[in-house]
Amino acid sequence: MDAVMSALNWYAALPSSVMILISIFLVGLLLARLKIGEALKCAIYMAAALVGMSALVGMFMGVAVPVLTQVVENFGLHFDVVDFGIAGAYSNVLFPLSFYSILLVVGFAVNILMIVTKLTDTFDADIFNYSVWALAACFVYAITGNIALAIGAFVVNEVIVLKLADITAPTIQEAYGLEGVSIPHGNAIIFAPVGMAVNWAIERIPVLAKIDWSPESIEERFGGLVQPSTIGFAMGIVLGVVGQQGFGQTMYIAITFAAFMIAFPRIENILVEGITPIADGMRETCEKRFGRTFHIGLDAAILVGMPDVMATGILLTPAMLLLAFVLPGNRVLPLADVAIAAPFLISCVMPYCKKNIFRGFIAGLIVLTITLYVCSMTAEWYSAAAAVNGLPFDSLGTSVGIGSSWPAAAMGWLASLFG
Repeated sequence: MDAVMSALNWYAALPSSVMILISIFLVGLLLARLKIGEALKCAIYMAAALVGMSALVGMFMGVAVPVLTQVVENFGLHFDVVDFGIAGAYSNVLFPLSFYSILLVVGFAVNILMIVTKLTDTFDADIFNYSVWALAACFVYAITGNIALAIGAFVVNEVIVLKLADITAPTIQEAYGLEGVSIPHGNAIIFAPVGMAVNWAIERIPVLAKIDWSPESIEERFGGLVQPSTIGFAMGIVLGVVGQQGFGQTMYIAITFAAFMIAFPRIENILVEGITPIADGMRETCEKRFGRTFHIGLDAAILVGMPDVMATGILLTPAMLLLAFVLPGNRVLPLADVAIAAPFLISCVMPYCKKNIFRGFIAGLIVLTITLYVCSMTAEWYSAAAAVNGLPFDSLGTSVGIGSSWPAAAMGWLASLFG
């Protein structure tokens, strides 16, 4: 048993791209029935695409975070809960959890059990998603000190996310051409219902229903003048000016934003090239053996660079700071996650908004409002979880990207009633 736990801890410590390399290679061999060379090629393409995406996100955040921090200071925003970011969530709250390796075993077992019992068609190939589901366990454990209840909360969170991944898979696949893919990412897929509701409402308001701000329609109407890259360029200039940057730095910010918008979709194509043979092979094998098809569950990062997602996310980023200032009862100062949170949180919203930037922006405002209130509500539990791990924050903390999970908040609230 100790050897198994050691192996799991070793695997859990691997970078996400390495996990994907291993898991996709095995899926390609065992489920898609590909030859070794083809399975290895697919695994390398997908892992390489994730490395490229991570590098671009790092580049984007490296430029955006300092200027957004300056904007926060210029507006004199002061709150009692600080956004320490996703890195702080992983290093202080999630990975140091004493029974995290047990969650890996339980998460995998529950996923397989749900597949066998036909409760899900999603096989989560990215075990890194488990860390997002683990936030519910962290909250419940910090509140009650009961490991069994914490594991139960993890399982409930997993079931909710996997079911939402199943429900949304066809729409996401059709919108972005990601055949055989679903998104069991616990902080992105949970907001898909907001996109469904907003699109339903707008469709019933004739004036709003006619507004078409899809990247394709914008480019068709304005030619090369207005497209995702120029939207990113313009927002970079606006942030540079508001952040009181000089001319050179402002232009550098604008170019970096534009570069992100241009390069990310191209790397996306590499991922699609890697996933397609796996998805086709899995579909054929599973239809023969199980009489149904499965989806490969991946991280929401594969959607972030889509032109409509990134353009809407960039527009929502300054809106998050404004919401933090005007929302009554908000306690959170968006900081470390502010540059990338909006694109991630709305990534599964946009397919239901028909990739329409106008509809996505309206839905995004609702998503960010929910996010700020959820993070405000759970700040004490979040900080207590870090303290339980022996890694306390200097002040009340959260992660706007990770701490926005409303299923985890709901389970924390239930635990607080009895804890």
